[in-house]
Amino acid sequence: MKPARSKFILLLSSFLLLFFILAACKSDEEVSSDEEPADDPIEVEKDSEEEEEEEEVELFTYPLTGIETEEVLEDKRVFGVMIENSIDARPQSGLYQADIVYEILSEGTITRLLALYHSQQPDRIGPVRSARAYYVHLNKGFDAIYVSAGGSPGGRQLAESDYVDDISGLAYDGRYFSRSSDRSAPHNMYTTYDDLVAAAEHRGYDLNRKPPELYFVNELSFAAGDTATSFEVKYGSMINNVRFEYDDASKKYLRYNGGQPTEDQETRKPVAPRNVFIIEASHRVIPKGEDHIDAGSNRREIDIESGGRAYLIQEGIVQEVEWKNDSGIILPYKDGELLPFLPGQTWINIVPSGNGGLESYVEFF
Repeated sequence: MKPARSKFILLLSSFLLLFFILAACKSDEEVSSDEEPADDPIEVEKDSEEEEEEEEVELFTYPLTGIETEEVLEDKRVFGVMIENSIDARPQSGLYQADIVYEILSEGTITRLLALYHSQQPDRIGPVRSARAYYVHLNKGFDAIYVSAGGSPGGRQLAESDYVDDISGLAYDGRYFSRSSDRSAPHNMYTTYDDLVAAAEHRGYDLNRKPPELYFVNELSFAAGDTATSFEVKYGSMINNVRFEYDDASKKYLRYNGGQPTEDQETRKPVAPRNVFIIEASHRVIPKGEDHIDAGSNRREIDIESGGRAYLIQEGIVQEVEWKNDSGIILPYKDGELLPFLPGQTWINIVPSGNGGLESYVEFF
């Protein structure tokens, strides 16, 4: 019996030893499976380099459009260019590249445009046309170099004074300005951004001056507003009335003038502001015979200082707001607080405050 008993004990011991070995191996596997796998040192180094590269990208913001860029922005002057808007001047060149455009009546029912250039440098700008005093004042708010070709007596006198730095197209016709052969004078004077820089350097102007920064946000929170996907600004004639149509895909307003789309003459790219700001201001036609430097020829005095009612139209919504002249710049306010623009081009229409004001001159569809 002893040999059989010894054999049984030996087998039992072997079985228990094998059981403990297997249990220990299983425990090691469970511990190992709960642990994160070791990182590949090459991958860790690669990820670290990519993170460093992403952190090194610094974005800058154009002060008059709110658009971000990786380009390092140097201090440079704005150019404010007078652009004609009669039917003989359409389609214009370079309008879609302007940061801000003011549209105001100049004579009769014809508007004229003050296009402010800073973030983009057009290869062709025009037709360049004459000055009016209220445009010179609006140009001054941006410390811009004022560009025109002639003007009303009051406008030309102000532009040529020490009040602003100016470049006259008539003085540099054939040098920094050229005449187009497909249009008759005075609807055929053009320039380029590079020519304006060269003319400013020739005049000895300081070009290393940064413009004021406007207030922008990427998203709006409307407290209240009505739908405004299609509306017209009436300037008194079918060929001069302006219409804006909201494009939901781009979140911009396509501009039409006299029923025709406002497109660039060379590229056919549309004028499509992100912000449309319509203000009412006091207009007075200066009668002929009045003792006034700009009397006659349906020229106007326009009050761009006192503030008043306005519409701010963005992303298919219109808000009734007020406008203020803040250091020479027309800006939107509501309940005493400055309202933001959206990144992109801003188009500012000024209409008379008389004869019904905004309700009379702006129609929403």
